[in-house]
Amino acid sequence: MRALWGIVVCAAAVWACETTRNPGGVQKDLTPPNITLSTARDTEDIAGGLSFTVTASDNLSLKTIRITYSGGYIAGPVDTTFIAQTKSITYVRTVTFPASSGAGGNVMIVGRAIDGAGNFAEDTLFIFLANVQALKVFLIAPTPGAVASTGRNIQVQVVAVQNSGIRKIGFQTSPPGAVTNPTTPPFDSTSFTPPLADSVTYTDTLTVVATSGTFVVQGFAEDSAGRRGTSSTVTVNVLSAANDVTPPSVTDSLGTRVEVSDSVLVHATDPSAVSWIGFRVDTGGLVVRFDTINVAAGNLTDVRQMFSLNLAALPKLPQTIVVRGYACDNAVARNCAYSTVNGVVAGTPKADTATVVAGVTKPLPGGSQIGDAIFNKNGNGGTGELYLTNTPLSRVEIFQVANTSFVAGGIPTAGPQPIGIAMWPVDTAGNYDDTVVVANSGGTELSVIDVRTAVRRLVWRQDLPNFLIEKYKVVIGPGGATKQITVFDVSDRPQYLGTVCRPNSGGGNLCNQTDSIFAIYSTTPTQSSTSPFNGKATLRMEKLTPSVNPANLFGHLFWEIGNVAASDASDTLRIELRRGRPYNVTQVVLSACLGVTVNFATFGLGDSTFVRNSGNFAHAFIGEGGRITTAFARVMNYSASGNLVQGAGTFTSCLTPAGNSLGIGDAGDNDVDLGMSPAVDVSDFISNTGIHVLSIATNFNGATNLVRADSIYVLDEGLRLKGTSPAPTGAPGMDMNYNHAFQAGNPGTAPFGGPAPNSNDRVVFAARPDGNIDVFDTFFYGIVGSVPVRDPIIGPLRVGRDTGGNQLLFGITARGLVMVRLPPIVNLFPIRSSP
Repeated sequence: MRALWGIVVCAAAVWACETTRNPGGVQKDLTPPNITLSTARDTEDIAGGLSFTVTASDNLSLKTIRITYSGGYIAGPVDTTFIAQTKSITYVRTVTFPASSGAGGNVMIVGRAIDGAGNFAEDTLFIFLANVQALKVFLIAPTPGAVASTGRNIQVQVVAVQNSGIRKIGFQTSPPGAVTNPTTPPFDSTSFTPPLADSVTYTDTLTVVATSGTFVVQGFAEDSAGRRGTSSTVTVNVLSAANDVTPPSVTDSLGTRVEVSDSVLVHATDPSAVSWIGFRVDTGGLVVRFDTINVAAGNLTDVRQMFSLNLAALPKLPQTIVVRGYACDNAVARNCAYSTVNGVVAGTPKADTATVVAGVTKPLPGGSQIGDAIFNKNGNGGTGELYLTNTPLSRVEIFQVANTSFVAGGIPTAGPQPIGIAMWPVDTAGNYDDTVVVANSGGTELSVIDVRTAVRRLVWRQDLPNFLIEKYKVVIGPGGATKQITVFDVSDRPQYLGTVCRPNSGGGNLCNQTDSIFAIYSTTPTQSSTSPFNGKATLRMEKLTPSVNPANLFGHLFWEIGNVAASDASDTLRIELRRGRPYNVTQVVLSACLGVTVNFATFGLGDSTFVRNSGNFAHAFIGEGGRITTAFARVMNYSASGNLVQGAGTFTSCLTPAGNSLGIGDAGDNDVDLGMSPAVDVSDFISNTGIHVLSIATNFNGATNLVRADSIYVLDEGLRLKGTSPAPTGAPGMDMNYNHAFQAGNPGTAPFGGPAPNSNDRVVFAARPDGNIDVFDTFFYGIVGSVPVRDPIIGPLRVGRDTGGNQLLFGITARGLVMVRLPPIVNLFPIRSSP
């Protein structure tokens, strides 16, 4: 990279560009230039680029300023050349990086100023370039405060992480003669060939030969581009182990909230080497666990060991425990000690108090973001599986309850950017098949996936139609009347979904598997959609079938939610449905003849409109979440038992306005779904609350529906507000007991069918930002109890029931997926409000 400054001017008499001879006795220029590199910040974020100031000068003229980068960013030399006399200059150099750049860490910048006589000067500047994707190097062992002694061993462990891969990893010691490497052959690093892993751990053991003093250990690594990064340094003190009667230095690390299978980290150091290390757990003054392991064979003076608490035998949770680390040295006297404050030898004893809480947490794959989740009690041979849509990785993760682990790789055929997920209904009694339906927000299809253990693959992709929302007007002007149709092309990409079954089509409560399964879905908004629908969602329904025969397909855009009385703010709505090849069908599914009027400015929904189906697949509940432009968020309820009027029998042709002599009119089908809640019911909910929807839930039969915002709002099937329960912000997840089959307005009957009423089932589980899960009664709205977990649930929360009738709660936390086997919840509120 070169920059040319000005126009060449070179005088033969005294100019510094005369470098090869000395005519007329003129003295050759021997004075070097000056250069300074400076920055206002020693740490810069990669998003803003790498920026610094260059100041340079020369007694005659500068010729070149050369910049070279190394370390966390490798580039150059980059020259700026001056072709006009330039005695001094100050300028800012900024290096920008692409979004996927792996540059980052400590960057060394060397600036060299060169004059025409070849004299030069240099300055060096270090800037830390912050980048979450940059190479990161960690020295895991030894740790600060480590000690060593002659003839004993010390372990070195280095971890390097970089998304483009690690090419080399190792460590260095200073002075190098303080230790020897007994490895054959001795290595202080290792290199890798492609394909490169994005995370590498390097471990080695060194023998100390120094008799006193200190030595320093530092880890390093190089990524695939050759960028080098280093860890922090650790200074190791070399002590004498002669006649050792001093106990080890012992510390332990433990969180204040732990799960039964969490680990405690114990760290012990002793110049005589550590022979035993372990931990002790007390509760209520009784020892419940005392585990140690013999590590004498390692002859190590610095030992770090992770131990599982292994407290599954605790009878009831939550429970308070006291944990202490423990270690013994390898001296003749065998000196032992428990943890002390800051590891001070023979110092103040330290005991960690922690609360053992419910649940087991498993980390998600790197780069995960969970859109939605659903539980299948039949999965993995009837032991149960949870399916989670991993949106950025475009796959469905499988979590198996029996072994509390994820299936490696999940289901990679889940389609582009899946979000919503629902089970495939078998009947309206709550039974479902080993099949899930996934909304592919990165495309315009739904994926139907067989999740059986031996299969786990895509069955078919359901192509979704393109709906054109149209404003129909007849304009009267000087030249007569003309018909105007304004077309709004909106996003067809699905987002959240639920599945329902049209009743009795398969006989009794069975669902006809070829023509009775429907997906209710919201769309993923795009800014490119025609205004006023840019950034807004719509609500739709699609019959699920693998058929490519257009006669077997059906799609519906729920215009019913926006139908309002004619006014100055409303216009006549017309809708066209288009299916491209291989279907090649275009049809009017709502003509102007039906006279439906909507307010186009408010017809679109929020950009995260949630959809969930009831446990019996007979209802769906919808909540307008995310960014909204209306004064209040909206909710809708859908009943599959409502009459669906559609197809050729609804065809109508008409003149608009009626009786006009110009023949201006419209024609087409007029599909109407009476199962969708009328607009008046939605407006009624709005006028009673006026809230921003964060999450929704519906019970087994759709008779109780919940909306979470500043409170939890309890609604009946008709969307009438029945009551509220408190709900703090910062943790949106909630779900009802799987067996909940109560009508929102009645505490002791189940008129919609479902299990016999039990007040213990009449509860909702609501996440809190402090890590607790509150349990509320959905009729009396009071708190019933609380289930503490280790980490706050910040994503979806789902409750399922396994084949044994046990209730399982799942939630997404910052550290992964937590599963809680729910204890019996005793609801002290009565089954009926009066005898």
